[in-house]
Amino acid sequence: MKSLETSVKELLASFDEMSHLLTDDLKTLNQFDLTPQSETYLLFCIEKGPVTAIEIAREFGVSKSAVSQVVARLEKDRFIEREQNPENKRETIIYLGPKGRMFARRIKDFHEKMVNDYYIHISQPEIEQMVRSLRKLNGIIREKKNTSRQAIPVQPSKDSLQ
Repeated sequence: MKSLETSVKELLASFDEMSHLLTDDLKTLNQFDLTPQSETYLLFCIEKGPVTAIEIAREFGVSKSAVSQVVARLEKDRFIEREQNPENKRETIIYLGPKGRMFARRIKDFHEKMVNDYYIHISQPEIEQMVRSLRKLNGIIREKKNTSRQAIPVQPSKDSLQ
């Protein structure tokens, strides 16, 4: 029987091998030259859009100002567009811009290729098992990250001391 350490090493090696094998398939996405954080926020906008910066901040557990910096870069590069919410003037709604729509189309094409060329060869029960395992792992990661954020003491700002 394999040890947990051996199984985990095999899993990580399999992820690395898959990443290497998909390098050519991912070139169409890599040309957008997005940072991992920008790509993550853009994918969230594609999936949930239109969204607000507050929704992004809540989803990823970061400050609104951190989101604003990334959103400003995405807007400058035409991945997103911002518009004042007519129902709440203090809120800005984030939509996909021209490059964001192009990125979304490329993501859709990549997903279709994955289904048509690769996933079609895996049984539905095997796919369902992978989904269950990855959801469980994501839940554990999310819980650990939330726990570690709560453990970090918050330093009072200079404004709150005055």
